[in-house]
Amino acid sequence: MILHDELLRLFPRLRDLPTHAYVVGGAVRDLTLGAAPADVDVACLDPLACARLFRRKIIRLGREEHLSAYRVVDGPHIYDFALLDNNIDADLARRDFTINAMAVDLESGELLDPHEGRADLTRRLVRMIDESNFDDDPLRMLKAVRMAVRFGFEIDGETLNAIRIRSTRIADVSVERVAYELTVIFSANTFRRAVTLLRETSLDLPLFGRSPDSDFNADDVPLAAALALLVGDAHVFAKRWRLSDALMREIQTLQRLIASHSLLDLYDAGEPIARQLPPMLRAVGRDDVVAFPDFAIKPLLTGDEIAAIAGIETGPRIGVLKRALLEAELEGRITNREDAERFVRTS
Repeated sequence: MILHDELLRLFPRLRDLPTHAYVVGGAVRDLTLGAAPADVDVACLDPLACARLFRRKIIRLGREEHLSAYRVVDGPHIYDFALLDNNIDADLARRDFTINAMAVDLESGELLDPHEGRADLTRRLVRMIDESNFDDDPLRMLKAVRMAVRFGFEIDGETLNAIRIRSTRIADVSVERVAYELTVIFSANTFRRAVTLLRETSLDLPLFGRSPDSDFNADDVPLAAALALLVGDAHVFAKRWRLSDALMREIQTLQRLIASHSLLDLYDAGEPIARQLPPMLRAVGRDDVVAFPDFAIKPLLTGDEIAAIAGIETGPRIGVLKRALLEAELEGRITNREDAERFVRTS
């Protein structure tokens, strides 16, 4: 009853639910691991009726053809209600991995673990329930990587093989769902582990259009930097997975920086992007000592001022002079307006 009592303590509104309701999946897994779950998933006979008991706004999750749950936010607590289609054993058998296929009967307090999920938690193992479940939702293949990265678990051999032979089917999944998984995977500061697992599952090629041809040497590689190292054409990748234009430009900038990172290059990139360069350099086995510019520096002269001082018409020459002047400022060769004006006159 310990799990049952802890669930009721963390999510007190579970007491209001009718019979034949079960807490399933992540909350049971996390509590078994000793972590407090952020939300709770409930399988019940009438999920909409359960959600309405809260008398709060109900959020419908999923699309018309793939309705997954109804969500209610009750203060700090999030409750998701899904349909218990037949019986709880059948429900658990359709789930992705054994560690997500445990349930607590809210009426009896019994822990249901028909697929030995607790044992796999002890073994630190991500293991499928049935390989056909990957066919029902191919995103589960990428979720296996996410689970292994998140918990520091291994993926068992049969599960790896089942994913490999289906890896190209990841392209059938909606781009939004894939992009979310990749964001979580590469935001965990376990870059090397993530790349290894994506290679072992053969998901790297359909995702990135290529397989990394070498090992990496760092884990603290942020999302954009990770993608900059893994993808070839950032524009093609961003279009394929519908990444934001801002993230696409960030990836492209980092790809340029790893090839050339002068003070001017780094200044143009901006501090948030430029600071991602050292872990990228470490990842590819290069010296990660980078001389950063003073990002607070502002150009001492405007383009119009440069034109007036140099006595030239507006055109490409002004841009060249402005860039040269900025570079001299960043290098510390020019520190005041008088020196800047002299620089323009003599250039």
